[in-house]
Amino acid sequence: MTGHREHHATIFVAPEAAGPIEAIRRAWDPEMATQIAAHVTLAYPQEAPLIDLLVERLGTACTRMPPFRLRLGGVACFARPEEGVYLGVEDIDGGYRRMREAVLHPPFRAATFPPHVTLVHPRTSRRGRDFWEAGWQHEGQEFTVDEIAITAFDGARWMVLMRFALTGRDGRLV
Repeated sequence: MTGHREHHATIFVAPEAAGPIEAIRRAWDPEMATQIAAHVTLAYPQEAPLIDLLVERLGTACTRMPPFRLRLGGVACFARPEEGVYLGVEDIDGGYRRMREAVLHPPFRAATFPPHVTLVHPRTSRRGRDFWEAGWQHEGQEFTVDEIAITAFDGARWMVLMRFALTGRDGRLV
């Protein structure tokens, strides 16, 4: 993992749900769309700064957790559109919450970010307000999460360093 920084645990939006989202991202925030595909962050670097422990916990949790469902919801923004516009994400089965609980216990500290898919990121686009005012709507769409990736920034793009399948093999739910 040398040469990479800002490790995240990442859930990529399934291809069957990603099409219209990726089109919006390419149009309104092409720099971020080029850097990484549409995703929901499971764990941020400030929550889980010890990459080896993150990998260990995520690997263990994924062997215990079966696939779970997420639903993409409506368009929302952080305090104001200039600070980021996103799709809300509903944790249908509670799998997202259980995975975060399994990974983000001490010494890690969970933050209070709502699950979301960023459409316009303020670091790479100044078009949040314009997008918000354009009034794009999204119909809720469900997808199944069957793997979680460790991603990290290499200075140009977010790279997938590892993937963990949600197998639920050992019969215990996290």
